[in-house]
Amino acid sequence: MRIPKLSSKTYWMLKKEIKEVVRSRWLLLGFIISPLFAWVFEGFFLSFIVTQSVEEAELVYYTNDDTGPWGANLIRNITGAKESLKISELIEVTKQQGDAMVENKSVTVWVYIHENFSRELEETTESNIVIWINSASIRASTTAAMIREYSYLVINEEIVIRDVKVTTYTISPEATFGHQLAIFLVMITSVLAPSPYVSKSFAGERERNTLEALLVVPMSRLKILGAKVFAGILLTMLYSIFTIVGILFYNWWIILRASALPATFANYYVNLYTINVATIPLIFFSQFLVLLCAIGIGITISTLAKDQASSESINNLVLLVPTFVVGILGFTGSILQYGGLFGLFVLAIPFSHAIIIWNSVFSGVATVFSIVGHVLYLVAFTVLFLAIGAKLFEREAIIS
Repeated sequence: MRIPKLSSKTYWMLKKEIKEVVRSRWLLLGFIISPLFAWVFEGFFLSFIVTQSVEEAELVYYTNDDTGPWGANLIRNITGAKESLKISELIEVTKQQGDAMVENKSVTVWVYIHENFSRELEETTESNIVIWINSASIRASTTAAMIREYSYLVINEEIVIRDVKVTTYTISPEATFGHQLAIFLVMITSVLAPSPYVSKSFAGERERNTLEALLVVPMSRLKILGAKVFAGILLTMLYSIFTIVGILFYNWWIILRASALPATFANYYVNLYTINVATIPLIFFSQFLVLLCAIGIGITISTLAKDQASSESINNLVLLVPTFVVGILGFTGSILQYGGLFGLFVLAIPFSHAIIIWNSVFSGVATVFSIVGHVLYLVAFTVLFLAIGAKLFEREAIIS
């Protein structure tokens, strides 16, 4: 198959747009710093939280309804190891009191040993205790994990409650707290990063009085638009590459800080917070689509704006509001949990589909079918806005 050669005019246009991108060193620096900052900040933040959660003690409640020796022995050992288990105070409560704390979400960690605990251990060599954890507190989760490991028992039921501000029931499993924060930061920076470039793609030409000269170039308007989009794609590639660098640094930092913990807890935090390297290509691809979609919307706005400042302001306003909406919804719960007209509104926002992809990848429930559907929506939305931008540009040419 013969690859068509670029005409001299097309080559000139591509060269012109690439020079525009390369000339702005602050723009290039921003595309390097933004993703690095998002992931470096995330790594430092989580490592600080992990360190604090291990160093600080937590209040623990317990209920021992067991009439045999094993329950009392377990509580006696936990009491003796309070300091190493990071328990500030161990308080005995009744089953009714524990249930009440669970119901009003005031419990931190509650260990419940049922009445047949000893009998089951003696008859079947296996039993279980129930641990209620306020998962909104990383410190509580850490203490509960230490108690679980220390108990030397098979715990086959763990019930987790959430803070009032966190949605308990979701349609699909979500990523961890750390991943949710990373998704939010990366989404914000990805959507807003192309703004300085796209705002000057046409509005900047108009402000510098070079748009008229550009319109008389004997080239199709589609090729001119394509050259500007191509230059934007180069920027998105730069951004996505440094996103990968940021993720690798993030993983390294989490592993480094966790290495100072006991082996059991180090493995727990590494598995909980690090990004699976095998998922990086999908993260790269979906972020690339977000950036490309933001460029398509920005270029369309730029064809209408009178000057670069107006273009950038309108672009930020149009993109920032829906991005914050889906970012906050994705951070506090599943985007898919919302129904009705509001649910349709959320799913109509293209960036929500990228968050769904990242959530499913981070939580390990992604399927090829679901990912393809979300990717196709992002691509279709981008193509639609680029088509609108091309039509507006043709209209501009006719008017000129």
